[in-house]
Amino acid sequence: MRSKTAIALTAAALSPALASAQTITQHQDYFFDVQNANEPVPLTFSAFDTMGGTRTLTRVGLEVQSDFSLNVIAENGEDYAITANDWWFDLELSNTITFNPDQTNQASFFGMGGIAYGPLSADLAPSDGVEQEGPDSQFFAFKDSYAGFRDALPFQMSAFEGQGEIQAEIYPYLGISLPPPPPFFDLWINHSNFGTVTLTYEYTTVPAPASLGLVSLAGLTATRRRRR
Repeated sequence: MRSKTAIALTAAALSPALASAQTITQHQDYFFDVQNANEPVPLTFSAFDTMGGTRTLTRVGLEVQSDFSLNVIAENGEDYAITANDWWFDLELSNTITFNPDQTNQASFFGMGGIAYGPLSADLAPSDGVEQEGPDSQFFAFKDSYAGFRDALPFQMSAFEGQGEIQAEIYPYLGISLPPPPPFFDLWINHSNFGTVTLTYEYTTVPAPASLGLVSLAGLTATRRRRR
């Protein structure tokens, strides 16, 4: 009975060392300018290496901090004046991040933070034929920031496992809503967006099988010595 009790106490004492939780955090800055290229910005992160099965990924966390500048000019295209009641539009900004784009193990995260404006409108004079200026135009300007947080779903976790690098891309999506059918008017948009994407791996580490064998052997040896 004494020997069994000794083995149980040894296992309890060693159990905290058999698995330990750890964290890996990576940061990537990005800059998006719709005037230069209205397409996703590429990002690169390190994939999570399981180290031969001795590390188990338990959580993948994603965070985005964004600052932006958004300028919009609305211009009347009709030969008659239109009032604020005749037309309007809404704006919505949000980030979409995709890991392993164009691959079978793609993992996408939509709505990583966002902000909305509207309805936006104004009284506009008849079109004067001069673009982006005059009483037939209205200028809207916004500067702000937003943040988004998301954990990967269980079926997305495997997309982050592997060796080497994992490719990703971020796209600051600008959505515009218009009333149907509006008077004819143009929207001229200048949108820049920059910030930081943070990827966090949480995982547990267990000793390799050979190390576990040594721990078990040490426990048996200690037990045998007690019997003597």
